Parts: sequence; C-alpha cells; structure tokens
Amino acid sequence: MTLLIFGLLLFIGTHLIPAFPKLRGNCIHKLKPSGYNAVFSIFSLISIVLIVFGLKQAPFETLYDPPSWGRHLNMLMMLLALYLFASNTVGTSPSSVKVFTAFPISWGVIIWSIGHLFANGDLARVILFGSFLVYSIISIISGKARGLKPVATERPPLQQEAVFVVIVVIVYVVLFWAHGYFTGMPLI
Repeated sequence: MTLLIFGLLLFIGTHLIPAFPKLRGNCIHKLKPSGYNAVFSIFSLISIVLIVFGLKQAPFETLYDPPSWGRHLNMLMMLLALYLFASNTVGTSPSSVKVFTAFPISWGVIIWSIGHLFANGDLARVILFGSFLVYSIISIISGKARGLKPVATERPPLQQEAVFVVIVVIVYVVLFWAHGYFTGMPLI
C-alpha cells in the first residue's frame, strides 16, 4: 500500500503545482520552461508506475460491498468521462464541452472516480479513486479562484460533434475490451 500512497502523493503534488501560479512561476524560472516540463513529465511517469505497481501489490481489504448495479453504472459513466477527457485533448475540440467548462478533464476524472467507487469497495481502490476525486475537485476550485473560464465561445457544427462522439464511442469500445489487459481486471 505504501507504493500506491507514495505514487498518489507524487502525482497529485506534481499536478497541483499549476494551482499555485507563484510556485509554478518560481519552478519555471529556476528550471526554464523545458526543464520544468521535463521534470513534470518525469515525476508524472514515475508516479503512474508507482500507482500501478502499488495497486497490484496492495492487499485486498473490503471496505464495503459495491451495489450490484454499480458495475453497470460505472460502464455508462466511463463513456461520459471519456467524452470529457477527449474534449480537452484534441486542441480546438469538436466538442461543445469547452463552451461550458474550463475543466473537462477534471470533470472527467470526477465522473471516472465516482463510477469506479460504485464498482469497487476495496481499500486500495477507494484510496486510488477517492484521491483522484478529491484532487479533481481541488483542481476545479483552484482554477475558478484563478479566474479560468471556458476557452470556446461557440459550439462546433453538429456534424463535427457527431463525428467526435462516434470516435469517442469507438475508443470506448476498444478500452472496454482492453481493460483487462492494462488493469488486470477484465470487464467481461
């Protein structure tokens, strides 16, 4: 469990730096932009490795029995979470999400976390998904405090968004079938 917790602290600590503009500015000043980005990337990669190995090594300790419908709700929530993730990562985004929120990834992580808490009741996964849930809420609150606003002013054409949704559904199906390979927990 120690590796999991250390990995989460490293990941969240690294990703909270942008929430503190003065700290981020000092880091960039000392490391230069390329050095800051390199250190950020290295810490992120190391933390993900620690989280994955920590989760695999963590003992299975049941905290609660998830509801019987929790898995199915989670599967539905993952489609929305993936839509939100993709809305942020494709630049100008053929998604309407960026008109409504400056935080599509954080909202996606919140939905991802809550969905997985409905589907998993063991201590390690509650720590994992609960940590990401709290981090995402903090990220949204700090972003709003810094005055971040949605970057898009107009919704994309309906046809463009429809193509985007189809692509998201295809990626969802691939991830659904591959879930067992990269998490060790097949969904079917």
